Amino acid sequence: MLSRPPPTPKEQVPLLGVRACARGAIEAGARLAIGYPGTPATAAIEYLLAQAPDQMRVEWALNEKVAFEIAAGHSWAGQRSFVAMKMSGLNVAADALLSVATSGTRGGLVVYVGDDPGMYYGMVEQDSRLYARLAFLPMVEPGTPQEAKDLTAAAFLASEEAQTPILIRGTTTTANAAAGVRLGPVDRHHRRSEVPFDLDRYTKAGAARCLQQHADSLARLAHAGDLLASWNRFTPSPSPLGVIASASTWGYVEEGLLGGTEPSPNLLRVVVMNPTPEALILDLLRRCRRVLVVEELEPLLEERVRALAATLPHPPQVLGKGDGRLSPVGDLDPDLVAGALAALAGHPAPARPAPGPSRWAPRSLTFCPGCPHRSTYVALERAIAKIGKTPEEVIVTGDIGCTIVGMNPPHSLCRTEVAMGSSIALAQGFAYAGVDQPVVAAIGDSTFFHAGIPALLNASAQGVNLTVLVLDNGYASMTGYQPSPTNFRDFPGSVPNPLSIEELARAARVQRVRKALPYFTRRLTRVLAQGMTNPGVHVVIAEAPCTARLPHRTVIPYRVRPERCTGPEACSPSCLQAVGCPALDVDEGTGKAVVDVARCLGCGLCAEACRPKAIRRDLKARRRTR
Repeated sequence: MLSRPPPTPKEQVPLLGVRACARGAIEAGARLAIGYPGTPATAAIEYLLAQAPDQMRVEWALNEKVAFEIAAGHSWAGQRSFVAMKMSGLNVAADALLSVATSGTRGGLVVYVGDDPGMYYGMVEQDSRLYARLAFLPMVEPGTPQEAKDLTAAAFLASEEAQTPILIRGTTTTANAAAGVRLGPVDRHHRRSEVPFDLDRYTKAGAARCLQQHADSLARLAHAGDLLASWNRFTPSPSPLGVIASASTWGYVEEGLLGGTEPSPNLLRVVVMNPTPEALILDLLRRCRRVLVVEELEPLLEERVRALAATLPHPPQVLGKGDGRLSPVGDLDPDLVAGALAALAGHPAPARPAPGPSRWAPRSLTFCPGCPHRSTYVALERAIAKIGKTPEEVIVTGDIGCTIVGMNPPHSLCRTEVAMGSSIALAQGFAYAGVDQPVVAAIGDSTFFHAGIPALLNASAQGVNLTVLVLDNGYASMTGYQPSPTNFRDFPGSVPNPLSIEELARAARVQRVRKALPYFTRRLTRVLAQGMTNPGVHVVIAEAPCTARLPHRTVIPYRVRPERCTGPEACSPSCLQAVGCPALDVDEGTGKAVVDVARCLGCGLCAEACRPKAIRRDLKARRRTR
C-alpha cells in the first residue's frame, strides 16, 4: 500500500485545493502539465504556468481530448503527466480516455477533473465518478488542500505502479477551499524516454486483444485500489449508528456532529471513490442498525452501500438520497447534512432559516464595458434590420464562452447553447430542416479552435447556406483570460506560432471570408447582411482584443451632456436599452443618462445609439488604462 506521505517540518503555504493538486504534481516530478481552461479546474494550470520548475512543460491545449492524448503519449514514453479539465471537458476527452484506460500507462498519468455541484460556473451538472466506473479507472476525491496535495503525489506513484491513469475529482467546494499546506520535496529524478513496441497493448485491432485489455484494466483498477486504500479512514464506535461520507463532504459531517450525543457514530471517510472500499463498508454495516450516506450529486456510493447491506443477514437501514433525506441535485451545505444527521439519530431536523430578500440588486449577465462582442451583436441586430427581418425571423445559434452572453438583453439573439463548437453544426441542422429564416452561428475564437473547425469543414463540404460569425478577442475570457491560439502577445500560455482563423476558413474552401473591426459597426453590419442574403457558407470574423486584457493605452471616455439628454424614459430605445453597457446608468436626481468615466473604455456605442446626440467624447477625462 502507498501510505500517506509524512508531513514535512516546512512552513505552511496558503493554497486553494485546486492549486494544491497542481503543487502535488510538481512534487511528484511530473514533466508535463496540460489542460483546457474550465472553472473550477482552470487554476491548476494557471498555478503551474507561474510556479512550475524548469523541468516541467506547461501549456494550454486546443481542447481536452488533445490535452489528454498528448499526456497519454508522454506517459507511454515513460514520463509523468498531469492533465486538468472541468467535468464538461471530460466529455470531450472521453473517447481517448476510455481507450487509453484499457491500454494502461507507463509513466504516472493523473487527470484532475473539476466537478461543479450547484452549477456555480454553468454547463450540465455532471458527476464525473460515472466516468471512473465506465472506464474502469481509479478515482480519488480529496477533502482538504493538504490532502489534495499529498494525494496527488501519491496518485502519481500509484498510477506508475498499477500502470493506469488515475482521476482526481475536485468539487467546487474543495477546489476553492483555502488552507495552509506543508510543502514537500520535488522529485527531480530523470527518466529515460522510450516507447515500447507492444501491439497487443497499444492497438485495438482484433477481439482477442480487446478482451485481454478489458481484463487487464480490471486488474489494474483493483491493484490501484489496494495501493490507495489507506487513504480511506474508518473510525469504529459502539454506537448502532453509522455515517459514510465522501472526503469532499466530510467537513459538513464533522460540523453536524459537533456537540452531538455520545458515543459518536461509526464513521467512514471515503477518499477512494473507485474502486469502492467494500471491506470497510461491510465492517461498518455489520456494526450498525442505521447508516447515513453523504455525497454530492449522484448516489453512487449510496447505491453500493445498499447493495452490500443487502448481502448481510440483518441489513441496517440506509438513509441518504434514496429515501429523500438528501437530494441528487445541487451541492450540499452544513444545514442539509445536519438535518440528515438528525434523521439518522431519530431527532427532528433542525429548522432551516427562511430565505429572506436578497442583499444583491438583480443583475443580468452582460458584456464588460467596451467589449468588442457587444459591438458585434449590435452590428448583427442592425444587419437583421437591414435585410428587412426581425430578430425572431433570424436563427442565431450560440456557443460556449463570452459569445453566449448575446442571449441576454439587450440583444436577446442567441437561441441555443449545447457544447463547445455546437453552434455551427446546430445551424447546419436547422438549414437541413428547411427553415426559411437566415441562420447565423455565433462562436468565439477559443471555442472555434476547440471544436468548431470540424463543423465548419463539414458545412463547407456540403455547401450549406450558413453564416458563421466568429467573435475573436484573442482570449478565453470567461475562464480567466487564457490566450487563444490567435493571440500573438507575450503572455503565459500563449502559443509560439499563432494561428489565423481567416486562413483556416479559406483552406476549408469557404466561399466568402471577411474580417471586420467590430467597433466600425457600419462595415460589419454590411458584411453580415451580405452573408445572410447570399447562398453558401460565409465566415465573418469580428476581430478586436478583449478590453479586459488591453495593454497600457490612452482612453478617451464619453460623457452625457445633460442639457441635450431627454432621459432614458423619453427615448425608445434608450442608450441603456440599446447598448446595455455597465458604464451607463441613470442619475437618480435628474433622471438623465450618465456615463461612469472610470469604467468607460471609449468604444462609442452609446454615442451611436443616442438619438438626441447627447453623448460625446470627454477629452478632459482621458486616462491611461491599468
